[in-house]
Amino acid sequence: MLHRITGRATKCGPSAISAIAGVPTHEAAATIRRLFDRRSVNGVFMDELAAALAEFGWTPDYAIRHPKLRKRRFARSEEAWERIFAGVPFDERAMTLGTFLDPAPAGTWAISASNHFVAYADGYVADSAWFSRKPALWFRANLDHDRVARRRIREAVRFVRAAPGDARRNPAPESGQAPDRRAQASAGVSRPPSPRPVPDGEEAPVTGRFLVRSRMFTLGIGAAMDSRFDSREEAEAYVDRAMKHFPGSRYDIREDGAGPGPQEC
Repeated sequence: MLHRITGRATKCGPSAISAIAGVPTHEAAATIRRLFDRRSVNGVFMDELAAALAEFGWTPDYAIRHPKLRKRRFARSEEAWERIFAGVPFDERAMTLGTFLDPAPAGTWAISASNHFVAYADGYVADSAWFSRKPALWFRANLDHDRVARRRIREAVRFVRAAPGDARRNPAPESGQAPDRRAQASAGVSRPPSPRPVPDGEEAPVTGRFLVRSRMFTLGIGAAMDSRFDSREEAEAYVDRAMKHFPGSRYDIREDGAGPGPQEC
């Protein structure tokens, strides 16, 4: 669920953080300045946005990157990017904003498209310029949405809320240096699994074995998307919400033993 964007800062990066974490934009900007020793925040890279969200209890668990930009990391600090995203599974896919959002993918995402950040969660979008500070339902029949639907996505990262009591993922080392992943791998040190979204007061689920296969039709264009959930109740709740907004779509819930992975479009 997205929050209404609040605060004095107006740039797209702090606005995306505000929409996802529910904090004022000026607090998000202050966190970026503190973590990266910046005097002002007039532009935000993905590593800065992810590091700030980690301070508020949100961690990345999956990413989609444009194939032509895979060697040009959208990062201010290579060390910070490596520390945050080294173990995050990702897929390389050329997509536009409309192609990605039309099937209403599950989860909470920070999307970088045309040098602009957009926050998205379960069918709703919010930002500081293209849409509105109040989360709005993504719908291609809306002219304000259709005019940006062809914007190319540079990178889209899905974030999940860490389980209560868990340590923040990828904390900054005391020495200020990023951990050596290759050295850890050669020494047999395994990376802990990525946390999944956990409601307050519940234990973290182990697997996401319920698959929701959806096919959505918007303005005559059909797109397919797979989403995974830890329980049938979560999957049914997602389908109920999606059917209210997209009654012309088809959804199928089935139990699948495979673990969570990329969502094929």
